Amino acid sequence: MGYIGGMGDQMYDADLAAIQNPHTPPAQLADIAARRGDLHPYILNHPGCYPQLREWIARVNPGAAHYPMTPAPIASPRRSGVGCFLIGCGGVALLAFGFVAVLFIGAAVSSSGGSDDGPAVQGPAVPGPTSDDPAVAEALALFDAEQARYHELAAQLEGNPAAPLVTRASLFANLEQGRADPKITASGAANIAQEAQAHRQELEQRIADAAARSTNTSGSLSEALIDEAGAGFIDLVWDADTACGESTHPEGWPVAGCVTGSDPLTIHLAPADQSAGGMQQRVLVLHELAHVYQKADAFSQDDYVSIATDLVEQGYFQGSEEVMADCYALTYTNQWTLVFEDGAFGYGYVCSEEERHVIRDWAAQVNAPLP
Repeated sequence: MGYIGGMGDQMYDADLAAIQNPHTPPAQLADIAARRGDLHPYILNHPGCYPQLREWIARVNPGAAHYPMTPAPIASPRRSGVGCFLIGCGGVALLAFGFVAVLFIGAAVSSSGGSDDGPAVQGPAVPGPTSDDPAVAEALALFDAEQARYHELAAQLEGNPAAPLVTRASLFANLEQGRADPKITASGAANIAQEAQAHRQELEQRIADAAARSTNTSGSLSEALIDEAGAGFIDLVWDADTACGESTHPEGWPVAGCVTGSDPLTIHLAPADQSAGGMQQRVLVLHELAHVYQKADAFSQDDYVSIATDLVEQGYFQGSEEVMADCYALTYTNQWTLVFEDGAFGYGYVCSEEERHVIRDWAAQVNAPLP
């Protein structure tokens, strides 16, 4: 991983040793992050650094991701103690071990050595209490094991625009809140452990399915675009004629594609388009991908009100998420019209320069790809 700095005779550092171990669980990484601002750059490079911990470090220590690191061995465990001398330990309040309950740390970590007068920021989540009841303690231990594995799996989707829909992190966070309840009963602990296991198993299956799905079996432009966007986590089915309902276009044009609310990770396209190419097909697929990103956007918000919805309510895109999807497709392809040599698409909308800028900002926030 890397050496922290030069203190002359090197001393053993248990926290540094832990983050140099790729098998250190996420809960322990969160505990170290809460106490050791000088180790934030190394924690960010650990395979177990889950998205919530990464985001917290970015808030309290913005320079951590950019600090240079040089490799060095870990000294033998003959002494204890180490200085905080690359970034500074900072005035970070000591947290309980782990990463579930939402606590607050009363000072931000600074790259110049730390400070006790920074604004209060939300710290890495830590687990709730243990219990003297053996049945509760056993169930909570099972939950903690499932939780650690879940976050390891979820970390594999970092940066994927479909991640909120695949990992269902907002739902798992509800289980973590239950874990933090100091009055949790044996049956309650058993229930959240069972649900955490089911959640973890579902995520494992989705990851396995995505790996099998990421090959363009149809050889089509549509599937290539979808695989590139979602790394296999977004599915494609050629059944728009049955899955998408009847056309609402004023001229009765057939429905060429849709994303349904019941299955937001599947794009339905018309069977006739299976081997189609050209700009019209590209814009169609990008339009439907935008709907996946809109749904993922909503699922990543605590109140399920997406950034996209806020933009539409502000008056952009003619007040329509459908039109917003058109604008995403036009911005992606650098096109100005939905009328092409091989046909027409949508409702003839052309998004403005300002709306294209808004689309780019939104895409960056939700990890939607844009050239």
